[in-house]
Amino acid sequence: MVQTAVTFYDVVLWLHVSAVVVGFGSPFAYGIWIAIASRDDPESIPFVYHVLQRLDRSFVTIGGIVILLTGMYMAADAWDFGYFFITWGLIAVLVLLGLLHGFFIPNERRAERLARRDIEATTSGRVEFSREYGEVSGKLARIGPIAGLIVIVTIYVMVAKPFL
Repeated sequence: MVQTAVTFYDVVLWLHVSAVVVGFGSPFAYGIWIAIASRDDPESIPFVYHVLQRLDRSFVTIGGIVILLTGMYMAADAWDFGYFFITWGLIAVLVLLGLLHGFFIPNERRAERLARRDIEATTSGRVEFSREYGEVSGKLARIGPIAGLIVIVTIYVMVAKPFL
C-alpha cells in the first residue's frame, strides 16, 4: 500500500493556487461582459459595473490577500525572499491590489454612475452614452488587459522560476 504524505506546505500551496484561480480568474471576463451588455442590453451596463465592483471587493481582494499571505509563508518556509520569482510574485500581487483599489474600483464606480445618468437622460429609444462615459470605460478597457498580462506573466514566472 502506497502512503502519500500531505504536508502543511502542500495545503498552503493548494490555497495559494486556488486563490489565484478564484481571485484573478473572473476579471479576465470583465471586458467581455461589458462588451456583451453594450451590444445586447445597454440598459444593463450599470448593473454589470455594480457586479464587477462586488466581485472586486470580495473575490479579487480576498484572493489577492490570500495569495500574498500564502506566498509569504511558502517563501519563508521553503525558499528565500531573494529569489527572482519570489520578488516578482510579491511585487505583482501588490501592484494588482493597488490597481484594483486605486484604479479599477473607483473607475468602475464612476462608469456605473455615468452609465446610469446617461440611461436616465435618454428620451429616444436607443441609449446614447456620453463622451465622459466613453472615456472612463475606455480607460478600464485599456488597463484591464495590462492587469491580465501581469497575472499571466506572473503565473509563468511562478511555474518556470527563471534565474533559479
